[in-house]
Amino acid sequence: MIARRFSRGFDMLMTAPLVVYAIMVAALFLAMFTQITRESLRIAFTDPALRHSIWLSLSTSTASTLLSLLVAVPSGYILSRRVFRGHALVDSLIDLPIVLPPLVMGLAILIFFNTTVGRWLDRGLVDHGLFVYQPLGIVLAQFIVGCAFCIRVVKAGFDAFDWRYEETAMTLGANQVQCFFLVVIPNVGSSLVAGGVITWARIFGLFGPILLVAGTMRGKTEIMPTTIFLETSIGRLEVALVIAEMMVLISLATLILFKRLGGKGVAG
Repeated sequence: MIARRFSRGFDMLMTAPLVVYAIMVAALFLAMFTQITRESLRIAFTDPALRHSIWLSLSTSTASTLLSLLVAVPSGYILSRRVFRGHALVDSLIDLPIVLPPLVMGLAILIFFNTTVGRWLDRGLVDHGLFVYQPLGIVLAQFIVGCAFCIRVVKAGFDAFDWRYEETAMTLGANQVQCFFLVVIPNVGSSLVAGGVITWARIFGLFGPILLVAGTMRGKTEIMPTTIFLETSIGRLEVALVIAEMMVLISLATLILFKRLGGKGVAG
């Protein structure tokens, strides 16, 4: 057996780009955090409109993530477990929201609501509209973009599951529903949670599609990413920095949670 020989010089050479890039990213965020002032913190946390944007960001992201999971669990299961006519087409369609710029997805949603069916869905039931320039439009845009990510992560969990356990349970008398909820789901639970976490992280900072579909009306459809845009446009850069830094901390905590749930393995 040939022993592996490690070269300290080679390892240092390969590590250098990582160190340089990590320092660059850290320097960018450090520069942001050093610009915080007490006055900017006071403005950010006492302004009712800004507090509303924080609450709306958290609530819509959570609602969209739960909705994505409701779709991703059965979708990921059937895509992983069955090969059906049109399987490749459906699989490719799901990838479109991942590879396309989010702004394109927002434009597609907006154009849809200009069609006959879309106008009826938006304003046929409620005069003021359900989606366009409404909070539900935020949830819809987040769901359209985020659900594709959720399906991919959840499907990876189903792909890694050994289906012999399910087959064994069925030979012992369990039906398919019992197998799914009592055997399959407990074994892919970490992938489901990881899918929810990474989906939440992805849609939490969504900006372009939401700006097109829901606009950015103070106290109504303004969320944290659009708050940064608004505050920067009116010259309150220090307040925009406070909101941005809150998003950095929330996103960092989400990524740490994702990695602790085994995110390294399920995203492949």
